Amino acid sequence: MVGLSNITPTTNMTIPADPLLIAINAYRDALDGYGKAIEGKDDWIGDSGCDALYEDLICGPFAALANWGTPASSHEVALAAIALADFEKVDSAGSAVSDAMEAAATGFWKTAGEIKPTPDAVVLQALMIPLEGKHANVNLTAKEAADYLRVTEVTLARWRSTKLGPHYIKSGGKVLYRVSDLLDYVAKNERKGTRPDK
Repeated sequence: MVGLSNITPTTNMTIPADPLLIAINAYRDALDGYGKAIEGKDDWIGDSGCDALYEDLICGPFAALANWGTPASSHEVALAAIALADFEKVDSAGSAVSDAMEAAATGFWKTAGEIKPTPDAVVLQALMIPLEGKHANVNLTAKEAADYLRVTEVTLARWRSTKLGPHYIKSGGKVLYRVSDLLDYVAKNERKGTRPDK
């Protein structure tokens, strides 16, 4: 099982000093690892191998965050916590992690004694990669594309396996998304409203 105590940093990885950031990064890395492990393995869906892999990779980091009971230590850490809470709500309609991360962020802002901008607005600005103005042929990683679309990498992998979502390319074993394809996908899925014009 992957836990906070057995994360080995790579040479180009910087470890944040804050325990909550370490826990958040461990959880995001676990989700990323799981998404990569099941990518292209449609026959795993509902299989006990898939369930065992999920338990090995994600359960430890999930439990660490779900049981988090202290406020974030800084405004930046509070933003990271609220970003993860928002991510959880979009991907799985909320969880114990989203509740605990909202509490950690709110706890910091309450104890800081100052009013901060609405967290959702701040997080939206931080998460959204501004694609307008970038060359249409620039390729983004799956993580960057997921951040832009505000979905998880696991969701993107599921879309790829079911032929949904934006067009993608594979280069050197990596999945990449062109800026133009992401913008087209968003434009095609934009809704003007649910009521017919009168």
